[in-house]
Amino acid sequence: MADPRSRRRLSPNLVAGVVLLALAAGVLLWQRPWSSSDPDDAPEIPADAATVLADQFRALSAADSEDAFVKAAGSGSAARSFARDAWAARAALDVRDVELRYLRGGEVADRADGSTTVQAAVSWTAGPDSVVTGTSVRDATVRFRVDPRRDGTFAIRSATSTEPLPLWLAGRVDVQRKPGVRVIAVDGGVPGLDVMSMARTAASTVRSVVRGVDGDLTVVSPATRALTATLVGRSQQDVEPIAAVTTTVDGGTKTARVIVLNPDQFRTMDARAAQVVVTHEATHQLTDAVGTSPEPWVAEGFADFVALHDDDAPLTLSAGQALRSVRENGAPRALPSAADFGGAGRGLGAVYEEAWLVFRMLGERLDDARIVRFYRDVLQGDSADKAARADLGLTVKQITADWRRYLTNKASTVS
Repeated sequence: MADPRSRRRLSPNLVAGVVLLALAAGVLLWQRPWSSSDPDDAPEIPADAATVLADQFRALSAADSEDAFVKAAGSGSAARSFARDAWAARAALDVRDVELRYLRGGEVADRADGSTTVQAAVSWTAGPDSVVTGTSVRDATVRFRVDPRRDGTFAIRSATSTEPLPLWLAGRVDVQRKPGVRVIAVDGGVPGLDVMSMARTAASTVRSVVRGVDGDLTVVSPATRALTATLVGRSQQDVEPIAAVTTTVDGGTKTARVIVLNPDQFRTMDARAAQVVVTHEATHQLTDAVGTSPEPWVAEGFADFVALHDDDAPLTLSAGQALRSVRENGAPRALPSAADFGGAGRGLGAVYEEAWLVFRMLGERLDDARIVRFYRDVLQGDSADKAARADLGLTVKQITADWRRYLTNKASTVS
């Protein structure tokens, strides 16, 4: 007699047949042969595209709830995701008075997938509870990527800009707050970096050296270099060699000051180097250097003076490029110029180190209060020579001569 349990088991051939049928069904669903691939069947951009888009951006501006904002962004998962992220970011950043005004574009598909690019003017303000309070942006030009839909409307799926992109349009935004410190992570932030801890250390260091600074330190931590570039309104190529930049939310001079990190650079740094970068930029932000035009060797040298104030690393690590350059070419004849910081001539790393060594030299002779006073006077518009005479008892010519001897000595004694 056959084992009655055998009736409950499928034969190997039958199992194989079921698997093949399942695979065939999957391929059929993926290829969708009943759906025409004829481009003529793709959604077409309507003849009145400009009118449709103008109405759609007005609806986005008028939206007073997430549902209304998502609906105005258009159908499709990409548009819904974009709109929900933007609405959540508006709440996280206390964004108010939003206005999106259609400018141009959208009449012709300019991408292979049938989507098109639309330019709109975006205005907004940050409320009193915002981490970027004091910000008021008027008519930032933003490029939106939109898809035509079969119902004659458009689906807005992403935003970018050659100007600084409004933070709330950049992606998923998370805000951390600690006393005196704010961190804004975009799309998860710089991978593997404890930005809040580094920002708190930086703020503490600046306040210990530069007495009387106030205001919050605000750091923007994007997930990718592409986000960094669009947030500061520069190309990816431009930001590639930059670890961080201190700027304003809209690139002007009257909005909140923030530090924007470049994750590509932080991936290559050890913890010490990363902290030096953040503290350097925190010095710029907390001393209100953004929007001023001091001589670059003063601004950059002082920022490293603060960042390396209590650093005990050997000069071979903190100034190795500069000392190597001196050994090979002799000491520079003049203090680093704007052209030097622009990348002309000597390597940029050596230029920053040379500027720092001016202040390291001064710090070995003078107390911090006099050096800080010199820095503040230059920020407020005094020439470096005038401030040096008043605060340091030296001329820039004397500083330069002393610094050249200092470089030569360190290059010959430090190995």
